[in-house]
Amino acid sequence: MTTHADQLTARRLHAITGLDSAAYVAIWPDLTTDDSGPTKSSVVDAAHPGMSPREFAYVLRQLGDRFDEKADAEGEPPFDADALAKANAHNAQAGR
Repeated sequence: MTTHADQLTARRLHAITGLDSAAYVAIWPDLTTDDSGPTKSSVVDAAHPGMSPREFAYVLRQLGDRFDEKADAEGEPPFDADALAKANAHNAQAGR
């Protein structure tokens, strides 16, 4: 099986059921258009038909806090966003 076929197989079905869903966020790996290997980018989809943008942002921050608390409890080191931003900028300058 090719890498591209593996990526297609690895995809998961995402469904929001019910018309009363307040909001959702879905994140999954983007597929490459050929067999060049796994992609480095992601697809993010979100909607908040049952709440205002500010309410949705508040819920996302609360969820982020929960994830941080779980990571702390599991001993995961802090995420260094500044180091990641510098690495991304360096890679962009180098054409990577």
